[in-house]
Amino acid sequence: MGDREVIDVKTNNAGSTAGILSCVFSVLGIVNFSVVFIPLAAILAIFGLLSAILQMNISGIGLNLFAWLLVVIGIITSPVLIAFFIMLAGLMHIAP
Repeated sequence: MGDREVIDVKTNNAGSTAGILSCVFSVLGIVNFSVVFIPLAAILAIFGLLSAILQMNISGIGLNLFAWLLVVIGIITSPVLIAFFIMLAGLMHIAP
């Protein structure tokens, strides 16, 4: 009998946990209290996307991009966050 080779397969889940948490916080921000959950989801999506890109994890990248889509939807549907960004634009003299 021949020698058997042992193949070690490592799964790469870089960014997936942060992406899932970011999606959950984004959905909570859309339906509930967006001032707390949307910025938290954005922070998690930043770290998740960076770690997924650095580790070349395609599913993690896709999950974090979907989380960013939900974060943008959460910002659009939140009147408090819209007012905050308008205030920042006024302070930076971007708004006409």
